[in-house]
Amino acid sequence: MKTVLDSERARADAVVAGDLDRLGAMLADDLVYVHATGVRHDKAQLLAYLSSGPRFLAVDLVAPRVSLMGDGALVVGELHLRLRRNPDSEPVQARSWVSQCWVRGDGGWQLRLLQSTRMDMPVGG
Repeated sequence: MKTVLDSERARADAVVAGDLDRLGAMLADDLVYVHATGVRHDKAQLLAYLSSGPRFLAVDLVAPRVSLMGDGALVVGELHLRLRRNPDSEPVQARSWVSQCWVRGDGGWQLRLLQSTRMDMPVGG
């Protein structure tokens, strides 16, 4: 069975690839996803946003710490993103502190909660 960090890497890879079917399978039905901007999405809203929103070029969780709790895991670390806000824009970078709650079921790990808080740094190039 995959570790929770393997599942996080697969989630990030699915976001970069734009593979929303694969991503959807990794998200719990009761997902709560709070972006660093304060926007909150449930699973359906997040998938709709990713289908028409920014194009992610890189998604990396840096220096993650994992705390296992039975069939759950808390993952905290730095989330580093590289993205285009729209197809014609220059790529930008963003960094945030992230806390994730993952739950393990018969199909493996699923993301149930992601809370992101923007780090103090200029966003750009």
